[in-house]
Amino acid sequence: MSKCKLCLIKIADKKNSHIIPKFMGKRLFESTSPRHGVKIDGNGNLKKIQDSPKEDYIFCSSCEERFAKLEHYFSLKLKSIHNYLNEKDKFKIHTIQNNIILECYKIPFNAIKLFNYSLVWRASISNMHEFSSFKLNEFNEEILRTFLNSNLTLSYNQLTETLKNIQNKTSFDSYFFKCTVKNKYSRGIFAAYEFSKYSFGLFLVDIIIFFYTDKSKIPNEFKIISNIQTENALIAMTDIPNWKKLNAEPLKSINNNHN
Repeated sequence: MSKCKLCLIKIADKKNSHIIPKFMGKRLFESTSPRHGVKIDGNGNLKKIQDSPKEDYIFCSSCEERFAKLEHYFSLKLKSIHNYLNEKDKFKIHTIQNNIILECYKIPFNAIKLFNYSLVWRASISNMHEFSSFKLNEFNEEILRTFLNSNLTLSYNQLTETLKNIQNKTSFDSYFFKCTVKNKYSRGIFAAYEFSKYSFGLFLVDIIIFFYTDKSKIPNEFKIISNIQTENALIAMTDIPNWKKLNAEPLKSINNNHN
């Protein structure tokens, strides 16, 4: 067996590691009986699936557990984020130059960076077909691996303390994007998309994570977020029509490649 891709020390003994946490793809399988989603490959071929992508023997059990602690933390936070209209003591909505930004009082901004980076890195190092066109270069992968390995913990209590003080010393940036509502009309796609060698997107049904290895390539609407960033996490939001347009981009790429 090979070594764990995160710690580089222990044997990668874990089977069925979700590249993207299972809870983030759950709505992909709604409204179908029997429960399933549809996978579209690069040639436009369709295949029924019943779970989000899993891979064997890339992590050791300890590192898998470290990811699990972070995922548990964010599964709880995401429930709250999607319910922001009913939890007004935890959130504040800002409108800046027609951009809707959700400020999260209970989530440190570098905590959301850690979560974003954990997904981006796993997608990039995966050998699965779903992520074959989503690849950082080895240098950037190693920066993310080191950042994750230094900040992920086996203890949930230790993780919550670490998230308050985490320092993002990478040269990267990422943004968390969602629809203003969560309903049957806002359900997006599940895809890993490379816009350019500097910019990437993870389309995760109810969330899109935009990741940039070169900050000069960040669009102006995201620079607005950076300009007002304080200690609280900020989430960009948009309405259903614009959300649907965003989710159509990877599908256009598949159609163009197929044609």
